[in-house]
Amino acid sequence: MERPEISVENINVTIFELRRQLARRLKEKGAGSFLSTQEILGCVTEEYFELVEAVRSSSREAVLSELYDIAVAAVFGAACIERGKVDW
Repeated sequence: MERPEISVENINVTIFELRRQLARRLKEKGAGSFLSTQEILGCVTEEYFELVEAVRSSSREAVLSELYDIAVAAVFGAACIERGKVDW
């Protein structure tokens, strides 16, 4: 079975939503950096387990929300590392 294609426009719409979710997270929790890679891992891991539960619930909305939460944590964690704010 051939997989359906995702267009660049589809990806751009999703990246736009990711930016919106990042802004929401910053407004909600502030822009304080993660302090360690362990903290980043803990956050991403927590979101991963929430994704597992969302998949088990068969809720499309819950799965999508958790995927964005993982992406937000990963992007924010990468930004913290890239800017030298993480004390390994």
